[in-house]
Amino acid sequence: MLKKYKDGDRMYVQGIRTWKELVRIVMNAKAAGYSYMGYDEIPKIGYAAVFKKQTKTASRKEDKK
Repeated sequence: MLKKYKDGDRMYVQGIRTWKELVRIVMNAKAAGYSYMGYDEIPKIGYAAVFKKQTKTASRKEDKK
């Protein structure tokens, strides 16, 4: 079972079991405006996927032009 936690501009998802499940969560989070930061041990939560709210909507390719 997935558990989601929010802390300011960060969101943590705990309980991911497979790569396929991780990809699905990352794609859903991206559509909601979050970017995947990695998988880390969070105090009081344990190991969880870390997402950060995107503040800029431009892509990296547009920044280089």
